[in-house]
Amino acid sequence: MKLFSILKIIPVFTLLLFSNTFTGKLWGQNQDEIFNVEPRYPKGGDRVTLSYDASQTPLKDADSLTAIVYTYADFQWNVKDLNLERTDKNIWQGQLKLEPGIALINCVFYAKDMIDRGGANTYTWMINKAPGSYSGWGIIRNPHINEDFPQQLDSLSFIEDSVTLMWLNNEMRDNPSSRSHIFYPGLRLLKRTKAEDQTGRIKEELNYILSLPSLNISQQYDVQRSLDLITGNEDYVDSIQEVLLSKYPNGVLARDRALKKLFREADFKERVEDYNRFLKQFPKEKFKEISSTVEELYYDKLYRSIAYTYIVNNKDYSFVFDNLKNASYTNLVDYAWHLVSIPYNNESMSLDSLQLFANRIFPEMELRENEIPKAYHGKISKNQWKAMALKIASSEYLTYAKILNNQHNYKREAYYLDKIEELLKYKNTEYNELYTQRLVRQNKTDKAVKFITLCLRQNNTSPAMLQVLKNQYLKAGHPEADFDEYVELLKEGKENQKEKETLLTELIKKPIEDFSLESSHGGMVNLKDQLGKIVVIDMWATWCAPCKKAMPGMKMAVNHYTEDSDVKFYFLDTQEYVKDYKSKTAAFIKEKGYPFEVLYDAVNPETGKPDAIYAKYAKAFQFSGIPQKLIIDQNGFLRWRSTGYEGSPSALADEIKTIIEYLKTESKS
Repeated sequence: MKLFSILKIIPVFTLLLFSNTFTGKLWGQNQDEIFNVEPRYPKGGDRVTLSYDASQTPLKDADSLTAIVYTYADFQWNVKDLNLERTDKNIWQGQLKLEPGIALINCVFYAKDMIDRGGANTYTWMINKAPGSYSGWGIIRNPHINEDFPQQLDSLSFIEDSVTLMWLNNEMRDNPSSRSHIFYPGLRLLKRTKAEDQTGRIKEELNYILSLPSLNISQQYDVQRSLDLITGNEDYVDSIQEVLLSKYPNGVLARDRALKKLFREADFKERVEDYNRFLKQFPKEKFKEISSTVEELYYDKLYRSIAYTYIVNNKDYSFVFDNLKNASYTNLVDYAWHLVSIPYNNESMSLDSLQLFANRIFPEMELRENEIPKAYHGKISKNQWKAMALKIASSEYLTYAKILNNQHNYKREAYYLDKIEELLKYKNTEYNELYTQRLVRQNKTDKAVKFITLCLRQNNTSPAMLQVLKNQYLKAGHPEADFDEYVELLKEGKENQKEKETLLTELIKKPIEDFSLESSHGGMVNLKDQLGKIVVIDMWATWCAPCKKAMPGMKMAVNHYTEDSDVKFYFLDTQEYVKDYKSKTAAFIKEKGYPFEVLYDAVNPETGKPDAIYAKYAKAFQFSGIPQKLIIDQNGFLRWRSTGYEGSPSALADEIKTIIEYLKTESKS
């Protein structure tokens, strides 16, 4: 049977049209007292003025406003940021040039953290009877099929499937050529609204669409997606796919299949060669309008697997650097994490080498902040993407700032600190420390002290920051003995008090098995010998970056109880995999100046690795991973346990102190 056997053009959707006739007046334009477009009947290429009277909206008291404008033209969504200015008549206005083929304009207004989407009516302007205007207006408000459209409307504006179908029928009535652009959402709605099987109708429509002289990339992909609406018709699906491959050998389906084949290629050399051929056959620019499911599942994974396998196999980073332009933003951030942040945190690479990698990767990341990834095309604006991209990469930029600080490149460091200030200032202790050092270098000590006190409100301070505060405290003539009390007073507030109260709800009471472990101070340490004391155990390893990052906070806790013989701290070195780990551990502790007593985990008879006590406790208390903190009370019961490190030395020290002080009080009551 020939695929294209239908001789007549069938109306796209054989549905009952609503009895009321469409007048051409858009519902949103009933709000024209609030939202207006001039000229009222614009066309593509016109520069229009958008007006917004905030006096009748939730944004009426705003001092400044911005808008995001969503325009629908040639069946594609475009998203633009629009600055607004207030006129003498207290109306907010902005100007916008419309694209050719404009069909619909939708606005969302912003004032700081407040948003006005227009409620049930929306702030939408239809270019009456323009191709795409009716269908766009129907689809954008349907929550079941609008994933390809900007999802920025208030839920009050959502409509039922049958109403959306009415708008699609209106589209077909006035613009029959729209059929090849709206068949996919229409078929989805048919399947959703009709109880009877729609397979025959779907086949008829796909046969017609494929009979058209030429389909663009988006239309090809819509045919592919329409096949997912058919079940139990494998032969027909296969035949349609064969037609797509035959008519469009360099199209979406061909690209998807090539991508899957590439991903499954076991031979690494073949995979690299095939990847280069893939880029030539399917240039990225050609497919910028669509992001297929196969691409989303496989492309980034494929790219990373080639890049990192290339490094492991060849000890060569050329693939990474030669293909930075082909890497997605996600992969660039992944490079920054694996090639810069991880080795920096693990202290496994020289600063010069880290700088070399960072100098290549970070400029490309910053360029991409101005390029919206195609998965977000038509859904978010440039400013929205830039904010999203910065948030995704903020921790990597912080690492780069730390590297620059270590190399005394303070001017460049300041650039990155300013870049991520809004995201990390006060919230991230490592950022706070760099910012404090910057203020001190600039001889802005008073400002540094004020900044530190504000950080203490959120308990995000480091020992270095507290030392700056202490120096100024002593310089002002205050006694050193009162400094700790002064710091505690600065921390007083609802948030820190709530944190302590929440912490105490995590208390447990479970028996814990004894251990006998070698100590870095000589001899053996038995847990049962510590009865009558509060024991803090910190499980860590030299390869564990979070473990080492947590140690300044643990040092603060250890120093606090230096004179208290009823509190003992042990740092249980576990899961090490190098033969000379004891000497490596000792060198690390000495280099950092930590006053820690290290215990070396015993060899596990089941694995032959030094993790016996870790494995025993992990099984008993159902945890995994390090750093792992355990606090045991005076009667030998495990009372508190914590996995990981949240990033604030002062907060960690306070956690430990809060539990210890509670256990002391409990024993006296």
